[in-house]
Amino acid sequence: MEGSTTEEEQAAYIADKCNTLGDLCAFVRNAAAMDQKNQDLIDGSGITADICKTILDTVGLELIHLEAMKCVAIAAQALSNAITGNRALQGKLLRQQLEYGSSENNRTVYWQLLASIHQKTNTAGLVLLLNNIDDNPELVDLLCTIPSGQKIARKLGILFGGMQENESEEKNIVYAVLGKIIENGCFSKLVQSDLSYNMYGLFESLAVYCKVNSDNPETIDFVLDERLVGNISNIFEQIHGILSGLWQVSGSETPNAGRNVDMDSAISAHRCLSALITILEIATSRHNQRLADQAIDCKLAHRIVELLGLLHVNLHRIQKLDSQASASTKEHHQKQDAEESPTSSIERLFMFKCDLIQIIGNLSYKNVAMQDLMREIDGLSLVLDNMRIDDNHPFIKEYAIVALKWLLENNKSSQDYVRSMEAGKPTLDPSIAAPGLKITVDDQNKISIGKTDK
Repeated sequence: MEGSTTEEEQAAYIADKCNTLGDLCAFVRNAAAMDQKNQDLIDGSGITADICKTILDTVGLELIHLEAMKCVAIAAQALSNAITGNRALQGKLLRQQLEYGSSENNRTVYWQLLASIHQKTNTAGLVLLLNNIDDNPELVDLLCTIPSGQKIARKLGILFGGMQENESEEKNIVYAVLGKIIENGCFSKLVQSDLSYNMYGLFESLAVYCKVNSDNPETIDFVLDERLVGNISNIFEQIHGILSGLWQVSGSETPNAGRNVDMDSAISAHRCLSALITILEIATSRHNQRLADQAIDCKLAHRIVELLGLLHVNLHRIQKLDSQASASTKEHHQKQDAEESPTSSIERLFMFKCDLIQIIGNLSYKNVAMQDLMREIDGLSLVLDNMRIDDNHPFIKEYAIVALKWLLENNKSSQDYVRSMEAGKPTLDPSIAAPGLKITVDDQNKISIGKTDK
């Protein structure tokens, strides 16, 4: 009983202390709001440092003390108000915290707030970080350069990827912070080390940014620099490996082929691929020649064709095997969330085929080097093989026709290659090679694709 009383007294002491600290932080929060004179006084008297210590010392008590959670949230709000609009204090706080985090195993106030199990604490940390780097490109670059800062920024990607509600306040704040990182050209710094398809949350935020700015090609071109194009190429290669392992493309025809593959990895790869395709569709839609040249140099064009070939060869087979699965397996999959269902993933992968064909066409627009490369690495053959009606995607033929136009225009070698196919040279799959279509070239070397004469 005595021990129990001691625990109760200790709990009461902690609760009282958290309440007292919370009240003090609330006073600072109100006094510092948009008042630079008070902000300077608060920092000069050491109160800013005390608030940081309060957060670091108290956040670990949130699990067992409600008062601790309230205290941490108020302290984060006070810290945010103490620097907002004060560029000198913004820079001072971020530099001190990142330097401290580098020596203390990334233990910064930002990380502790974002890693909390309580949403209010997370939101307070997000607002603090946003106010800390707002309108200050130098601090954005610092955040994305120092390892302890990179860890914080990557945590934002994890948070963004884990939020299913598209219009939640927290997700909007996460996107606002990531948007600052993207628009300042720092995104590639976050993914250059430990590059992985598991960073799908970061790439999903970049996909959203590209959608929002799709009418501003200069913005997209600035963000998608050569280093990031190379990163995307490497992730495409990783995703190819995951799908190859999942489907066991060595030739297994058993219904359980690939079932031993880590499904979490497969889901992450699928989400990352979806984001990357969205980014590339938007980025290539303006037929940027610089991007096409980078896609050649970074082997991205090769990776796109390899992935399209993998989908082309295996999707119908995998769909057939999936339809033959046992009733119990199917029932189990139906109970899973749609995002996790292998069947829904297969359906989306059929859509990816069309997307990849469109990207190939966009990259090849008036770019002879890309046209030649696509012919050499079977990209042209793959597009030809998809010029047919596909029940899984009824419009894929139309996308293939447009892509073929850009692949052949003003390229005699590719035109001759197609003519040789028409004369009997096999494509990847002779049974589905552009049935019912003929390709003609006029005196100006322009392509025309139409139906064959009956």
